[in-house]
Amino acid sequence: MKKKLLLGVLLATTVGVFSVSCSSSDDSRKEDEGNGNTTSARYQHKVLIEDATGTWCQYCPRVSYAIQKAKENGTHGDKVVAVAIHQGVSSYPDPMQIPAGVTLDGMFYESYGLKGYPFGLINRTTTWKSPENNNIAQVLNTINEQGSTVGVKISSNLTTTGGTVTASFKFSQEYENLKYTIYVIENGVVTPQSPQRNSTAFYQGQGANFTHNDVLRGVSGIVTGNVLGNVTAGQEVVKGNQSVSFTLFNNDLTKVEVVVFVSDTSGKVLNVQSAHANETVDYVLIN
Repeated sequence: MKKKLLLGVLLATTVGVFSVSCSSSDDSRKEDEGNGNTTSARYQHKVLIEDATGTWCQYCPRVSYAIQKAKENGTHGDKVVAVAIHQGVSSYPDPMQIPAGVTLDGMFYESYGLKGYPFGLINRTTTWKSPENNNIAQVLNTINEQGSTVGVKISSNLTTTGGTVTASFKFSQEYENLKYTIYVIENGVVTPQSPQRNSTAFYQGQGANFTHNDVLRGVSGIVTGNVLGNVTAGQEVVKGNQSVSFTLFNNDLTKVEVVVFVSDTSGKVLNVQSAHANETVDYVLIN
């Protein structure tokens, strides 16, 4: 009996060592000892706005303005992450359109029944209704001040044409069939914008020299989400050196950001993080 027990222990140890040694450097997984189905860790929660827009759309700059006002909020503005997904029309092509944006637009139409511009999604669960300055509360109220059970860390090694992003994730509860997405966005893109009739002073900037921010320029891997899989409480998953390529309007990496988010089986965004190009943003624990 003792020999059988000893053999079992040795076999289990060997299997454990083999499993660790076979882990890919691009998908390393670590688990804290002693954790059960949940842990007490909570990470700062941020909200993702995906703004479907176009330079032909006379109403769309009002959404850009609402996003700007949300980001300027003194309490929660730093917890708002926006991505502007541009798509043109045959009579008015949009110079900021990229194939990934067309795919996303189709996915939003198929999954959420959204059509007509502009439309925005908040964490891929809620349509941003009447995204005006007086309705930014719909965005800010989505932020969970108690934190998220998903933490996101970002680092990157980018040039003005592409590079790699390392996205790391920590979890304080179990999840199944998760996905992660990596966007590269650009700020300060100056292009023409169809002017709006009877515009206020803000919108009078529309025309030949309208400044667009949060413009989607590239997506790493699968546009609709990369497989993250099943995770356990206390686990860390690192997706290292994920390649991405893009074309910038400005030859200026200070205007480039990386956005990383995690979504569940329903498509809901559990948490999102952003970081400037070639800068590291670590996990932000709130307890």
